[in-house]
Amino acid sequence: MEMTRTTGAAVLLSAVTTVIGFSVLMAPAIVPVTPIRSVGVTLVLGIASTLVFSLLLVPTLAWLLRYNRRATAAAWSPVSKAPVQHWYAVVGVVVMVTAVGVANLDALSEPITGSSEAPDGIDSLEKLATYSQQFDSGQTSLFVFDASQRANQNGTDNIRDLPVLDEIDRIERLVTQVESTNTTSIVLFLRSIPVTIELAGGVTLYEGSLWDLLHDECWESNDPIECGPWLLLEASGEGGREALRRDMVNVVFDTLSEEVRSMLLNEAGTKAIVYVEQPYMNLNVAAGLRNDIDDILDDEPLLQSTRSSHLTGGLPVSLDINEGIHETQTRTTIITMAVLTLFLMAIFRSPRIGLYTMVPVAVVILWQPLMMRSGDVNVNIFTAMIGTIVFGIGVDDAIHMMHRIREEGESPTGLAHAVESTGQTIFETSATTISGIAAGFLVAFPGLVNFFTIMALLIAAAFLTSCFLLPALLAGELDLRSLIKHRSRAVDFSGGVTSSERMQALDAVLEEGGGSGE
Repeated sequence: MEMTRTTGAAVLLSAVTTVIGFSVLMAPAIVPVTPIRSVGVTLVLGIASTLVFSLLLVPTLAWLLRYNRRATAAAWSPVSKAPVQHWYAVVGVVVMVTAVGVANLDALSEPITGSSEAPDGIDSLEKLATYSQQFDSGQTSLFVFDASQRANQNGTDNIRDLPVLDEIDRIERLVTQVESTNTTSIVLFLRSIPVTIELAGGVTLYEGSLWDLLHDECWESNDPIECGPWLLLEASGEGGREALRRDMVNVVFDTLSEEVRSMLLNEAGTKAIVYVEQPYMNLNVAAGLRNDIDDILDDEPLLQSTRSSHLTGGLPVSLDINEGIHETQTRTTIITMAVLTLFLMAIFRSPRIGLYTMVPVAVVILWQPLMMRSGDVNVNIFTAMIGTIVFGIGVDDAIHMMHRIREEGESPTGLAHAVESTGQTIFETSATTISGIAAGFLVAFPGLVNFFTIMALLIAAAFLTSCFLLPALLAGELDLRSLIKHRSRAVDFSGGVTSSERMQALDAVLEEGGGSGE
């Protein structure tokens, strides 16, 4: 019953605080990424269930198994005094490490790599990488050229009109000038068809591609010297040369299979799809190339009543997911920090205590970039959720330590007692959690290995900041106030610190008359 009344209160407070923190992940307005919202729901339900089972089962099992609380290890006695007596050293080290973390915040903006979420040794991925390098392709995007608003002047589908095809070709040529970029559209088919025109007597009138033939100047020129044979085509039928050229385009379109035509054109024949191929590359580089292509597509078309959409497909979707996850990570971290700080201020009925409790958690979040810089750790859909998860772990440690400090009192001895008792408990729970997480280092998914690596490091960091930084900050406040008011240090252990677990009650005997009793 005593455990439930003391530690149970801290467990309840930390669980409620953690549930509130993780509930941020569930809000669609805050987190647009559905898998992360699902994780938020799972964490909230899991923590709430764990709280109920802990409060009901742990006291029962302790009573049934006749559990006796063991004494604090002797090694914790000198450890408990260090952050209190030498608070300036602890705070100084934390400030320096945090400053380096802030300087490396851009590590959290690193691109999310798709390969990081796939197991090692997948043959298809290795072949895809080889294909991408050898053929400068493998990552396909697309944009839509829309001529549906253009007046039909050629008696056929809008997209078959030669000026429309010329505009598609012009945009394609601009897009292919972007580094590592190739395009494919209906124009490619017209360029790929060889044409040879021979007159009677073996005279070759034309030899080349159909696209070049359609753009020969003799279709419109009346020069009898250069285009004499072409003038004879005026008598080929109604509409003359122009109708013949239009028929040649129609023949190409009509001979395409339904499958090919559906990949290149819409059913109404008013829109064309242009495929953009690029090799697999770092998303930071790919983002720049995508922006260059979108700038080209945003330009005013030379042909009136036509327009191009922005780039879409594999690469743009990957970039948008990358941006969405990064925005989610930043947004959830800020909102969670604000919500938990206000909640702790209300629960402790003290803005000061609420702020102090959240400082260790904020410091751990600012240390995360340093861990992202270490080894082969990158940002992915797993590590992007770490910021909010660390709040759940770090705030638990900080609440337990602050709860014990309030029980022991904000004095040098009370701070040392809190570190000595609760500090050991937090160390044991942190070590146990890290040991369990260590199994994740054996999984085949690099993205999950990164996740477990950072989680283990951040759990250790949460232990250090809660057990050493938090008491050091309170000790520093005591010391500075005393130096300002009394010009002497408030933190003084010259007489030693007696562990609260080794203190024994002594009976006091008052002797009459102030003399010695006989």
